[in-house]
Order: sequence, then structure tokens, then C-alpha cells
Amino acid sequence: MATERDDIAARGPEDRWTGDRILKRWNRFREQKITGKALRRIEFTEHIAYLLFLKLDHERAQRTGAFARPAVAPVGAWPRLVDASGDALHKTLGQLMDELGRPNPTDPRRATASVVFQDAQPWNEDRMAELGRLITEEFNPYRWSNVPRDELGGAFAQLLADCRDDLRTKRDTGQFLTPPPLLAVVAKALALTPGDKVVDAAVGIGTSLIAAHREMAAHGERIDASAIAGADIDVQMCRLATMNVLLNTGRPFHDVPPILRADSLKAREHVVRRHERDVAATVAICNPPFKSDVPADTERRDDFWAPNAILPANFLQHIAITLPQGARAAVFVPDGVLFHGGAAATIRRALLNNCDVHALLRLPTGMFYDTGSKSNILFFTKSAPRPSGEAATRELWVYDARDRHHTDTDNRVTEEDFAEFLQGYRSGVDGLSVRTKSRRFKRYDVRQVLDDPKASLLLNADPSSELDDFGNPRDIAKSIVDHLGDAQKSFQAVVDSLR
Repeated sequence: MATERDDIAARGPEDRWTGDRILKRWNRFREQKITGKALRRIEFTEHIAYLLFLKLDHERAQRTGAFARPAVAPVGAWPRLVDASGDALHKTLGQLMDELGRPNPTDPRRATASVVFQDAQPWNEDRMAELGRLITEEFNPYRWSNVPRDELGGAFAQLLADCRDDLRTKRDTGQFLTPPPLLAVVAKALALTPGDKVVDAAVGIGTSLIAAHREMAAHGERIDASAIAGADIDVQMCRLATMNVLLNTGRPFHDVPPILRADSLKAREHVVRRHERDVAATVAICNPPFKSDVPADTERRDDFWAPNAILPANFLQHIAITLPQGARAAVFVPDGVLFHGGAAATIRRALLNNCDVHALLRLPTGMFYDTGSKSNILFFTKSAPRPSGEAATRELWVYDARDRHHTDTDNRVTEEDFAEFLQGYRSGVDGLSVRTKSRRFKRYDVRQVLDDPKASLLLNADPSSELDDFGNPRDIAKSIVDHLGDAQKSFQAVVDSLR
């Protein structure tokens, strides 16, 4: 019977490896060689990221001539990991993580590493035998820098996507995964070019920036390192997103980091804070946390149109306010942001007055598993009120896909599902009046919306269309159980405080 090493060797040289086989090998190691108490999938994925960074950095430092690159990690870091075992391996990796994870203003080449390893911790000491095997059997024998970028990046992106259950437990920051095919559609709708500067103020695992980079690269031109940038408040997401972007875009490890750990809502000057290369954004793509119970620190945001809004509404106004004139945006929002009164209504009215909100895509149900949220995408261009005093928005086109149902496990969404939307949307790029009405695509005069005291944007393409698909009953029931569990914990905290 062929051994596992025979299996990987049978694939031939590393430049012929496929993402599917790489992913299967990683998963097989986790399932068959991680013993004892279960190791969370996201913890395994993080260590794949750390080892890939260190192994690729080591390999690139061994090159000669024009391809030579000084190592980002300390000299000899990888060989020391390979030779270490037990407590020595735990100590060696811990010291590497600590050194690389500290910001080092005197060495800008380590800026990206400081994000990848920020607050990183090795597995517990009792797992060092497993970690040693992962290093010596799965990474050290092979030249990972020869693996095609799309295959290695795709394997890591799918490994991350398979962490959906672990990400759902991060309810405090509202993390969930956006389907890559949907983000590819968004990138196409925004008509990205290599000259654009794309930002995401709540970047998650970086999928939006990867989709943007691919759309820009489709033009066949070199993409500058400053072309994409993101931020997230969750340090673990910053680590994973940074490695995801590095592997999928070919960005150098020694360049400025594509992702920063930051609370975007605190910043007034830019949609996303950057490093030294501060470039005004031309495009923003953002799917913020759909959390209504997460307090946002907006005390210094006297530029906001409305204080005390829920989190997704705050991201919407943050992006609309801080984008420069002429910049385009695609922002995901739950239904509540489209029809709630109070702060949400104030934000909607200001958005219509100060930006050209030209399209609303009502997404199919079930898109974001276990969130219980119905979602939409607002497409707009940063503008200004017209000299006549009229709103910057004149007409809003609504594409309604709400009667469809997709999940991230069954009946997954594809780009083809939005082909009709893209055709209708892009036909109006050079003049919205050329867009053609259909059963799913309808034009609204913005004066109708502004005449409504709430300026509600909960608009259907066809009022006579079928009722919404509310989703899979099992998914709904599971979501209810999970949220009841959260409520029980909240009430228990109140009881404990009264003692």
C-alpha cells in the first residue's frame, strides 16, 4: 500500500501540485495525526499559516542572483524549528512568534510579519510531537515556493472557509464568511481597474481584497502593493486575512502589510488606516458585522450623520463620509438598516443626499449561514448635493433576488446566479437611464423615497412577486437555539451581578 509520502511524491514536482490535493493532505493530517483532545480547525489553520510563512521566507532567502531576498525571520529560524522537539520546539516557536509579532519601527521589512504573528501562541506543550511531525513530514521535505500561487492560495482559502463553525462562535465581533463568488460579482460590478485603490474597513479573512485583486489583475497589468488594504478589530482575523492575501496575490512578505488591526470606526481621515504609503481610496467594499448589540466607540466621530446607530449602519456612514469625492462603494447591510427609524433613517436620508446611491441588490436568503439576517448590497458613488439643493441620488435601481435560497453548504451561490444582475447593472455604467426594467430589476425615483418620513429603502423590484423564502427550517431552528444560549448567558451575568 502506498504511503502518504508516496502519495504526495506521486504528484510530481511541486510546480504541478493542485490546491485540492494540498487541502486534502492538510485535512488528512489533522484528522488522522492530531490525537487526544480535539484541536479546533481554526487553531490548526493558524499554524499552517505560520509554518507557510516561515518555510516560504526561508526558501526565498536561499535563492541567488536577481531572485535573492534577505529573510524576514531571524537567520536560521526554519532549520532551528526542524531540529527542535518537545519543550525546545515549543520554546523556539514561541520565541519566534514573540520576536516577529512585535512592531519594529527600525525594520520596516518586518511590518507584515508583525501582523501575521501578532499575539500568536504555539499549541500546548503536549502537542509538540504532532507539531514536529507537521513540520518535518508535511513542510520541510518540499519546496513550497514552487507551488503555483493560485493552487496554494486556493488551498489555504478553502482551509479557512472550512473554519466556518469556529468563526460562528466569535459572536462578540460578528464574524461570518462572505461567499467568494458573490464578492467576484461585486468586483465586476464596480468595474475595477489596476489604477484603483480598494479598501475594506471590516476585512474578516480578506476575501473581498482577494476578489478585488483578481478583478484588477484580469486586465493584465501589474498591481501595486498599495492597491488593496484592509482593517479589522479582531487580531486573529488580521493574522489569517494577511496570510490569505499574501498567498493569493503574491504580495512580498517584506512589503507594507495589506491588513492592519484597527477599529475603523474610530478614524475620521480615511476609510482604512494605512502605513507609510497612504493613498486615497477609490473603491470601498465592506461586509461589516451584522451585530446590533456591539457597542461602537464613536465618541470622537463628530462627523457622523447620526450617533448611536447599530454597528452596520455606523460602517455605512463611516464609509460614505470618509471616502473622497468620486469614489465608488459596495456596502452590505441587513434589512434593518434599510427601514429602521431613528438613526438609521437619518443615515439613509443623508446617504441619498450626499452620494449617488444608484443600485440596491437584495440578496437571496440563507447567504450567511446561522446569522438569521437578510442582507443587501448598496452600490453608491461619493458625490455631493446638487447646486439646486436636490439630492445627489436621482434614481435607485433595485434588483431583487430575495425569493431564491442559498447556503454555504447546500445549493451554494455561483457567479452565474447574478449574471442577469450584472448585465442589467453594467448596462447603466455610462448612463443609468439605459438600464432596462425587468421582473427583478426596477427603477425608483428618489423623490418617492425622500417624501417618505422614514426614507425607507426596503424596496422590492416587483411588489407582486412571490413571498420571501425564509430559509431552511433546520437552519432557522438552530439559529434560535444558539441565540437563546447567548440570551441565557446574558441573564446569568445579570443574576451574578446582583449577588
